[in-house]
Amino acid sequence: METVLVLDAQQRSALAVTRSLGSRGIRVITADTVAETLAGASRYSAESEVYASPSDPDAFLASINALIKKHSIDVLYPVTEISLYTLLARRDELADTRLPLAPFSTIKQLANKAELVALCNGLGVAAPQSVQYFSAAAAIDDVRKFAYPAIIKPALSRIQIDGQWVNAAVRHAADAEAATAILKNEPALQQHPFMVQQCIEGHGAGVFLLYDHGECIAHFTHRRVRERPPSGGVSVLSESVATDPALLAQSKRILDAVNWHGVAMVEYKVAADGTPYIMEVNTRFWGSLQLAIDSGVDFPFLLHEATMGRKTRGPEKYRTGNRLRWLMGDFDRLYLVLRGQNSSRQKISETLQFLKILQPGTRYEVNRGGDLQPFWRELKLYWKALRG
Repeated sequence: METVLVLDAQQRSALAVTRSLGSRGIRVITADTVAETLAGASRYSAESEVYASPSDPDAFLASINALIKKHSIDVLYPVTEISLYTLLARRDELADTRLPLAPFSTIKQLANKAELVALCNGLGVAAPQSVQYFSAAAAIDDVRKFAYPAIIKPALSRIQIDGQWVNAAVRHAADAEAATAILKNEPALQQHPFMVQQCIEGHGAGVFLLYDHGECIAHFTHRRVRERPPSGGVSVLSESVATDPALLAQSKRILDAVNWHGVAMVEYKVAADGTPYIMEVNTRFWGSLQLAIDSGVDFPFLLHEATMGRKTRGPEKYRTGNRLRWLMGDFDRLYLVLRGQNSSRQKISETLQFLKILQPGTRYEVNRGGDLQPFWRELKLYWKALRG
């Protein structure tokens, strides 16, 4: 029996990977820096382990290597950027196992938004007009030259400051004064490269893809129905939709150019005139992965088969109109709506929408019949967080 190690087991994407592979008869070991995790509570997790924090790379690598040897791991699946980057930076020190990822240099090329813009400009893929800076001071000198509103975007979504991984947020500047304040006060901009970018007005769109050493073998698309926070963020209710052929072709052009391997999410902002502008490429499993699996595109299993050297391909067509709901995330969203500056009518409408528990074509992401323990654990951890 093949055995895999799924890291970052508290992530919903890790739970989706665990359920996918475990239900196929693959032995799944789940692990995280904490003992109680969503994926670890699943019936499809054979054992749950704890490893050292990636903030201490030496200890992290040693603990991962110990788990690989202890369980004779065939494939290692990191699902967050921090774990992924830390492992790839020390790939030559990793114990003997398979890591289903592209070379680190390729991942960094796509993850670095400045390099991605340069790549897309060369491929004829529309990208927002961008100016790269390596220090906030240099950008402050140019604030009167920017077109507003402007986007101030760190080159990387996650960076290390004083040895700690932090999220590098994208910031919107309405005018020169706002830009100056952001440039002076945002820690991520002081020591790391970033771009000042044209603001594209429009709606978001994305394509999810799986590549096997340069060949696209699966694709999927969903639309976000509700997000947390309501202004835009994590999807709490999403729906499978048919993939736009033009977006699929454009996404393939980008990934073909770097001989991609593994999963990727290519995100766009579609302007009013219909032009899709590249925003970013995420090189890991995404939060609503379970929706793709429910719709017939089992990305984790397809990736596993490719990693083990077995030729495989996802369906050209998949089920559309399926919906996936993350109940606790949706509850958080409703709380934000009710405490926000919204009209009474909107608050009532949003509450009624939330209370539609049983809807045809909608499945729940964490709470699933036959595997309810992850949901009870999520409730327990949520309650503990509320109590501080």
